[in-house]
Amino acid sequence: MRRNVRVTAKAAMLAAVLVATTGWLAGCDSSKASTTESAQQVPEKKPAPESKDKDVVRLQPASVKMLDIETVAQANGARLAWAPAQVAFVEDKTAAVSVPVAARVVSVNAHVGDVVKAGDVLATLVSPDALRTRHELAAARSARDVAAVEAQRHQTMVDKGVGIDVDLRAAQAKLRESSQELSRAAGTVALLGSGDSDRIVLRAPRAGVIAERKAQVGASMDAGSALFTIGDQSAMNVIAQVFESDLQGIRIGSPVQVEVQQLAKPLAGKVRYLGATLDKDSRRASVVVDLDEQNSALRAGMQVRVGVQMSSTRDLMIPVTAVLIKDESRSVVFVQRSATEFEARTVQLGRPAHGMVPVIGGLQPGEKIVVRGGLLLDGAANQLL
Repeated sequence: MRRNVRVTAKAAMLAAVLVATTGWLAGCDSSKASTTESAQQVPEKKPAPESKDKDVVRLQPASVKMLDIETVAQANGARLAWAPAQVAFVEDKTAAVSVPVAARVVSVNAHVGDVVKAGDVLATLVSPDALRTRHELAAARSARDVAAVEAQRHQTMVDKGVGIDVDLRAAQAKLRESSQELSRAAGTVALLGSGDSDRIVLRAPRAGVIAERKAQVGASMDAGSALFTIGDQSAMNVIAQVFESDLQGIRIGSPVQVEVQQLAKPLAGKVRYLGATLDKDSRRASVVVDLDEQNSALRAGMQVRVGVQMSSTRDLMIPVTAVLIKDESRSVVFVQRSATEFEARTVQLGRPAHGMVPVIGGLQPGEKIVVRGGLLLDGAANQLL
């Protein structure tokens, strides 16, 4: 009996300990749960996201000093389109001397660069065709003389009343026919120039300088071949080859500057003629320039350069050093957005000239751009020039 009482007492004590342990554990779980809930209710503070604009470059203030920065200015309404050109004789002041019939050159009296007067002998040729033509003239003259005598004889007979009117009319028709043939033959011989028999003597039709010579002693020339070109050295103009993209801004009378390597100062002139066709390979057209004043230093064939003033152009002009090439085709200019931020902006450009390039799109007047040092901002790019 006493043993049972002891066992019961021990069991009661064990149950009390278990109850206390269970309550303590429950309290711990409750405390952890409340701590977890409070942690979930307070949002975690995250860092601000960085800029993802790959076309914006940020520099340290000290690095900005290594860049040359300029403000984009509006064009003044006119610019020069530069093009290669060549000095040439004025077309109306030149003369081509050609042989009218097939002939062979036997002597040459003039050479390239010679100054000649009108009527000077340039070359002598021989031609069987010339001999035949002169014989035809002599035959035509004889035929006309015979027809004239015959017509006069019939006229006298009719006047005396012994002639026949039909025979008179036939004789008069023969005279008209022979006269026309004589005129034709005389005109053909006149084209031969001076000379007789089979000789043709070519003479200068005007005063000037021999600009071109194709006559060589012993050479056989076809009918119509030009043997000499004579130009007036006091009448020169300039023929420029202008790009297709610049033609739209050029007008008849547009002012022109002509830069000649042998002259210290450029010559002034005006556009006289715009070519109607383009060269299919170079995409250029001829622009003829009349000089305001002639210069004795100019020679036909001399290579020069002309700047034609464009009319009504509003393109922005920036230095070519400001332009970088990205991805082998994209033209980029770095625009300053703040003291240390620079934006790589794609621009549309025209044709560069004299170290400047027109901006067709992508920039506005007043914006600041990097004109030197752009490669420091993007080492993977290339310079335009």
